[in-house]
Amino acid sequence: MAEKEKKVVTKTKHAPKKPVKVAKKEKKEVTSNEEQCPAFEKRDDIKRLVLYTVIVPRGQGDNIIRIFKLNKSSAQFLKYGEGTASNAIRDILGSEDTGKDIVYSIVREDAVPDIKKELDVYFVASKNNRGIAYTIRLTSVMGVKIYKFLTQTVRG
Repeated sequence: MAEKEKKVVTKTKHAPKKPVKVAKKEKKEVTSNEEQCPAFEKRDDIKRLVLYTVIVPRGQGDNIIRIFKLNKSSAQFLKYGEGTASNAIRDILGSEDTGKDIVYSIVREDAVPDIKKELDVYFVASKNNRGIAYTIRLTSVMGVKIYKFLTQTVRG
């Protein structure tokens, strides 16, 4: 009898265990860092930049800078210049002062129509408000941080 008990004990000790159901883990797709966070130059949200230049009589540059700031331009530059018109042409135009304010601003291309509308309103508002404005498309910018600063997408 002792043997039977031994056998029973032995059997229960080494008896096969019931299989336990283990939840299957979902396989995570291994993606490269580039797929998770694509390189900045490969993203769709990159906007073209233009250099917007406005030449106005001396003293009006601050008003033009204000228009650019309202339209989310992050960089404006004011330079003083002199007109090159002769005395005869200045007499015809009724302008005695040859001093000019030249305002440069780098803006996103999609903001150009809004800035143009505001400049039109500014030039029509007064007889003394006159000037010339034009844009030049920029083809490249050196560095992602500079681009982010110019488009106001940098977080700091």
